[in-house]
Amino acid sequence: MLKLNITEFDHVKRIVNNKNISCPTFVHSILDGYTEGTVYADARLPQSVLISTNAGLYFVAGETNHSDFNHFLFELYRQRKKENLRFTLFSSTEKWNDVINNQLKEKIKQLHRLSFTYNISKILDDKKVESSEYAIEKINAESIKKSLEFNQTYYKEYWGSISNFMEKGFGFCMLHHGKIISECTSIFSSKQFAEIDIVTHEAYRGQGLALTLAKIYIDHCLKNRLVPRWDCDVSNASSIKLAKIVGFIDPVEYSVFV
Repeated sequence: MLKLNITEFDHVKRIVNNKNISCPTFVHSILDGYTEGTVYADARLPQSVLISTNAGLYFVAGETNHSDFNHFLFELYRQRKKENLRFTLFSSTEKWNDVINNQLKEKIKQLHRLSFTYNISKILDDKKVESSEYAIEKINAESIKKSLEFNQTYYKEYWGSISNFMEKGFGFCMLHHGKIISECTSIFSSKQFAEIDIVTHEAYRGQGLALTLAKIYIDHCLKNRLVPRWDCDVSNASSIKLAKIVGFIDPVEYSVFV
């Protein structure tokens, strides 16, 4: 199996930009050089590709009938599982869902997620949570040290380092008397996209804090010519509701295998 270098990524983009497949933001992030990862392919001009982050997220796309490629994919899965390493596999099509299920059967669990499209014509109202007790800041190295959710471990896992996030990512947090109570950050970004990850401390939920930060995040995206992206599990009713409120539409279901 071949490992492609960055000069060969344009051939991979031809596959992942196909409108008929579901492609997660981390793939664009790797191909645009925003985060480190590995691109495996069946050939220099690939028909099948496996793209992975250093944290163990994988995405498979392209033709499903290349036996050598499929053997490599599933042996890699078995090896990482044997070593207790993460292997979260994002599937691009129903055909790949069938191949994965047929090969791994009861050894793997299929999860279902939704990927939303942002309605660029959506006009967000300016109503935001305003209180002298709350402060909103752009996420920085100091706020990351104080965060319980999007902390140093989080950014090292998804961005490789805090400095890389500070250079190529962005996010916003809300504080109450100096304590971070809600955050909205880019779990992945690329030249075109910025995927939202958002959380509010349990004791502060129901006040519209996440809504306020999501609006600020989206405003930042649009001002910087980035397309905001929102993905979540099909069972996450609160996330789905918030996504729709801030302008995300037409959710498409895709599968993740763990």
